[in-house]
Amino acid sequence: MRYKNVVWDWNGTLLDDVKISVDTINVMLERKHLEKLTVEEYRAIFGFPVKPYYELIGFDFTRDDWEAVSRDFVNIYNDLSKDVELTPGIIPVLEGIKKKGIRQFVLSALKEDLLIGMLGRFGIREYFEGVCGSNNIYADGKVARGMEMLRMFPIVPSETVMVGDTLHDAEVAEALGFDFRLYAGGHNSRERLEKKGIVLQRMEQLLLED
Repeated sequence: MRYKNVVWDWNGTLLDDVKISVDTINVMLERKHLEKLTVEEYRAIFGFPVKPYYELIGFDFTRDDWEAVSRDFVNIYNDLSKDVELTPGIIPVLEGIKKKGIRQFVLSALKEDLLIGMLGRFGIREYFEGVCGSNNIYADGKVARGMEMLRMFPIVPSETVMVGDTLHDAEVAEALGFDFRLYAGGHNSRERLEKKGIVLQRMEQLLLED
C-alpha cells in the first residue's frame, strides 16, 4: 500500500451493524404503522445527512420531532447492539496495516464517547492514532469533523486513503483531499458504490494493494 495514513469509517466499515441498524429502524417504523424495510431496500436509499432518508421512509418532520426521533434510534440501537460484531476479517487487516508502518485513524458520525467506548469494547483502540467522532446524536455528516481532524493530527491528505461504506464517505474523502475505497458489505449497495469509485468486496483486498 502506497499510503501513509488510513482513515476508517466506523459503522458499516469496521463495525458490521447493517442488520442491527435495519432492525432498529423497523422497530420505529412499526410503531408508526409504516412499512418496514428489507436490508436491500435500506442499502438502496440510506444516506447522509440522515434526515432526508427518514423523510423518504415515511417520517414527517412537520409532525414528528427530529430530536425525539434521533434519541429513539440511539436508544433502540443501543438495546440491540449487544449482539453486534466487527466486520469479518477486519482485525488481521488492521494488524497488517500496522505492520506496514501505516498510521490509522477513525472518523465517524457516531457520538465520540460512544465510539471510543465501542473501540475499547472490541479491544481495537490500540490500532488508531486518533479517533474523531461527532459531538451530537444527529448523524448529520462528517466533513466538518474531518477538517478538525486534519488540524489535530499531522495527516497529509495526498498520502491518505479513507475506507468507508457509503457515498457520503466518498464525499468526505473528496472534501478532505483523500483517496477512498468503498466497502460493499456496509450501509450502501454495491451498485451505488461502484458508480462512485473503487469497491472492496472483502477488507483483505486492502492489504493486496501496491
